[in-house]
Parts: sequence; C-alpha cells; structure tokens
Amino acid sequence: MAPLVAAAIASREISYTNPSGRRLAFHRVVGQIWREGLGLMLQGAGVSGLTAFASLYFVARNWGNAGLVMTAFGIGFIFVRLALASLPDRMSGYRVAFWSMVIEAIGQAMIWGAPDESVALAGALVTGLGCALIFPALGVEALKRVSPANRGSAIDIFYGVWGPIAGVIVGQFGYAAVYMFGAASALLGAALVLTVRSPQS
Repeated sequence: MAPLVAAAIASREISYTNPSGRRLAFHRVVGQIWREGLGLMLQGAGVSGLTAFASLYFVARNWGNAGLVMTAFGIGFIFVRLALASLPDRMSGYRVAFWSMVIEAIGQAMIWGAPDESVALAGALVTGLGCALIFPALGVEALKRVSPANRGSAIDIFYGVWGPIAGVIVGQFGYAAVYMFGAASALLGAALVLTVRSPQS
C-alpha cells in the first residue's frame, strides 16, 4: 500500500529540470568525491552487519528479542534525523561525519563485546544514533565538489558493498567479528574525514 501512496504523490509533482552545464564522465565524478564516497562505504559496514547477521548472532548467543535489533537501530536513527537534521547545513559536514562515525564505532563495539542481549540492543541504538547523519553530512560536502549537472551521480556511489565481505568474515571468524570489523571501519572512516577540507560551495 505504501508504494502506491508514494507513486500517487510522485505522479502529481512537477518534473525537475536538469541544470545546465557539461556532464562529466562517471569516473571523473568519482575522482572528485572519492573521499566522501569511501567514508560512506566504511560507514556502511556497521549497518550491513546489523541487517544481515544480527538475528543469527542473537540465536548463536542464545539471546531473545532479536527482532528488536533493527527497532533499536531505527529509534536512534530517526531520533537524530528529527532532532539534529540541520547540523550538516549549519556546520562542517566533515565534523558532523567524524563524530557520527565515532559514535557508530562505539555502538558496534558494544554489540561485539555485549555480555547479554540488553547491551547488544543498546549497541544497536547507539549505532543508529551514529549512522543517522553520516550520509547527509558527507553528501553535503560531496555536492560542493561537483557541478549541478553532475550531482545526480555524485551521491549514489560507493554504497552497499559490505554484504559479501561480512559473509566472508562470519565464515572465518564468527558473528561477533562482523561488529568488531564494523567498529574498525567506522574509526577508519572518522580518520579519513579528518584529512579532508571542505571546499567552497
């Protein structure tokens, strides 16, 4: 039902006019925003671990309430989006992304070392708090680096490659290792954004 409602709303909207300007080849766009894209990719490790393996992790540890993992993540995510959504526009997107990734890393570490399900659920909540603003924060900075004619492709790359990688990690080291890897990836992403200066809009 929800997709039909969305389709009805979209059908009544005025079409967007593409901005003028020379369109760059895809690899040229990637070359301009690879740091922001890599930051998004590193952030995605934690989310992939939650969506793909949290239920199996809970079962392996003989914990209940595995179905609440994504609920806890969603509560944290939505709360930050509602309360702090304007932060990337009011301050440096890189600063917002840095602290968001640090928070995500804390959440992932909580899940990795959780002694019981309540700590793991709290870790999922903290992960959601951290993940909420990383995409808009780095997206704002990525859009500053490309012309209006190329912005459509600027924010859709580098994302969503962690599922197969996480599967390999689980096969070799167990479910908990996915969250240690997620924490390490988030910290690496935080270190990466510290090296980038914001360009002029």
